[in-house]
Amino acid sequence: MNRYTLSVVCAVLIVIGCTSRKTISAPADSQYLERRATELYEKAPERALALIDSAEQTGTMPNFRADLLRAKLFTLSTANQRQDVALQIAEGLLSHDSVKGNALRQQEVLQLLLNASRMRHDDEQSMRWATQYTNLLNSLGNESAALRTEAEIGLIMTHLGQVSEGMQKIDHAIARLDAMSGFNAMLAYILASKRKITVLRETGQHADIPDVAQAIQAHLDKMLASPNDYIDGSQHAPKDVEQLEDYCDFYGAQATAFKAAAYANLGDNQKARQQLAIFRETNYGHTLDGRKMIAPTLGKLGDYTSMLAIYDKAEAELEGDTLRQDYADILLARAEAAEAQGRIAASLSYRKRYEALVHSLNERLHRNQSHDYAARYHAQEQQLEIQRQKAEISLQNIFLIMGAVIMVLACAFAVYFFRQKRYVDYKNHILVEQMTGAIDYKQKYEEAMQAAEKKASTQPPATPTTSSPTTEKNDDESGHDLNALTDEQLFQHISEVILREKLHLKPVCDRQTITSRFGLTEKRVGAAFAKGSNYKSLASFVRDSRLEYAAQLLRQHPEMTIGEVATASGFASHTRFTADFKTRYSVSPTEFRAMAK
Repeated sequence: MNRYTLSVVCAVLIVIGCTSRKTISAPADSQYLERRATELYEKAPERALALIDSAEQTGTMPNFRADLLRAKLFTLSTANQRQDVALQIAEGLLSHDSVKGNALRQQEVLQLLLNASRMRHDDEQSMRWATQYTNLLNSLGNESAALRTEAEIGLIMTHLGQVSEGMQKIDHAIARLDAMSGFNAMLAYILASKRKITVLRETGQHADIPDVAQAIQAHLDKMLASPNDYIDGSQHAPKDVEQLEDYCDFYGAQATAFKAAAYANLGDNQKARQQLAIFRETNYGHTLDGRKMIAPTLGKLGDYTSMLAIYDKAEAELEGDTLRQDYADILLARAEAAEAQGRIAASLSYRKRYEALVHSLNERLHRNQSHDYAARYHAQEQQLEIQRQKAEISLQNIFLIMGAVIMVLACAFAVYFFRQKRYVDYKNHILVEQMTGAIDYKQKYEEAMQAAEKKASTQPPATPTTSSPTTEKNDDESGHDLNALTDEQLFQHISEVILREKLHLKPVCDRQTITSRFGLTEKRVGAAFAKGSNYKSLASFVRDSRLEYAAQLLRQHPEMTIGEVATASGFASHTRFTADFKTRYSVSPTEFRAMAK
């Protein structure tokens, strides 16, 4: 019957699984969608969000990843409204059950919260999330990432006015990472060093920047000299030597740019130009992002032609799409260049255009936010209606199957229940027979012992021996010398008197009562029961004797209530009697009486 029931349950589960329309997403699909949505968002935010909505509704992307990706995209926006939405989504995810029990998901969400707070220049919130993120990384044993975030905390501390303490924390992280091996530790070292360069630049300590940048390049040279030590298969590690060289080119070029900027700010234009020449020979130096990185340094050196050429190229790649933050940054740079060249009118014109563009961007993004939510809500309503119609059809079939299965399961449960009840009743019946047999045997044994004692009492007493005047004897009314008895003999004597005189049925039958009755010390009585019997103490003997007597009453006097049996057996309460009875006999007094019939 059990095998049949199991087969039916499995069949139901298979049917339910087959009727489900939800698509299980593959990790590769989710990764592709994330890349595609990120690429789209910069030029067409509405299309990117629609792509995420569609992927979530069709099951290609789980709900958690969809919400996390939306938050990531909103962090790319320059509008405070979008940044607020990103923070709200991420904080909501952090308190979700699917994230609380998953450390890796917590890591993703905390990293997002840290990035969003950093972009909004909210140092207090950045400190909060960075601290939680560091604690989580330490709990996961990811020491290198934890130290990298510690350097981030040091940077935040400098922004909060704790420059000395923040720099100490950054230096501590750099020193720890410098002693570690592996690609992730090396990468964390470079990023922590970049945080130190940021602090040095912000505090005007430009003279110290070249040494830090040179240390970065020395570590990159070490990586190139022993590439196999860093292609270690860890997270973010390069897969081959070529990819490792790309890493080194990227960070090496940035270190060179840092040195060039430092020398320019120090007024050493010759060294600054030398570093710029080295920078231009790198692969990163040929990219637009790389050239945009050195554009401010070119302006500092007075090479406005080269700087503006870079911005011209950047503006050309926008392809007329000037309603965006990238173009706003270009306008600001042109304003600064015009001001440095003495073209005040042009500088003012650029600044007015910059301010107007930033205002327009904020207004547009605010409108788009409402539009996005409305469009997403409408699409979800349509999808939910389709799913509801499909669900109604599926539910009709499932209810028919479930009805049949419930009937089969009910029958199976009924058969199982009655079989179990019969088996338990049988076991309890055998148990009661054993209990009553043992109790009857003990009662007969006690009656036989009492008869033997009675017969012995009719015999003439033996001639007493003359005892020494200094020997003390403790005799009871039976004439026994209790002090001369062994523990076993003393237990036998006391237990027989207790049962014969029914002392155990009195409400109080403790060690004090027995010592008074036999003129013995409490220690002597305790030893007689603990060492001279199978009982742990006098109390356990009294309890078991009361329970045996109660079992007789339950069988022989069905007219007595359980409470009356408990009182007649010497128990102070009905509850205590029931608990002790069930502990000893594995059945309650009521069950015992029913089975004893």
